[in-house]
Amino acid sequence: MKKSFYLLGSVLVIALIGLALFSGCSRSSGTSGGSAVNSNTTQTQSKSNTQTTQTQQSTSSSVGKSNGGTKATVGDGVQTVTTTLDRGYAPITVQTGIPVKWTITAKDGDLSGCNNKMVIKSYGVEKQLSVGENVVEFTPNKAGTINYSCWMGMVGSTITVVDDINQ
Repeated sequence: MKKSFYLLGSVLVIALIGLALFSGCSRSSGTSGGSAVNSNTTQTQSKSNTQTTQTQQSTSSSVGKSNGGTKATVGDGVQTVTTTLDRGYAPITVQTGIPVKWTITAKDGDLSGCNNKMVIKSYGVEKQLSVGENVVEFTPNKAGTINYSCWMGMVGSTITVVDDINQ
């Protein structure tokens, strides 16, 4: 009897792990394969994404693009950066010592059981994402590359922190 409970428990655990892995979470990175589209990108995966990206380019021309992804804009003691969730996360570049207000726009259908919660361990940030605009705030304290990911650690990207955003 005891062995059958252990067997049943093992089967349930395996089933739950399988469900979590196949519920829309796939290992990807915002820096490869075009899985993450930021507000300034011109790469697309389909015709409908092309139209969306062109609209985003015309409405967010003040946001710069760097090797580290979308570059923050500094004003009034705060740096702002806006990205769009497209199944994966986009890389961003921010400056040390200035509070960040990061807006992540998620459309219906872009969120999954995996990417709906973003974790930036280095800053103690956990953000449950929903359809619409999601604001993430933190203050980077030193230059370097910060990794962030979904709550399962499978979908991720980077935050590049620089000493001077204008260089």
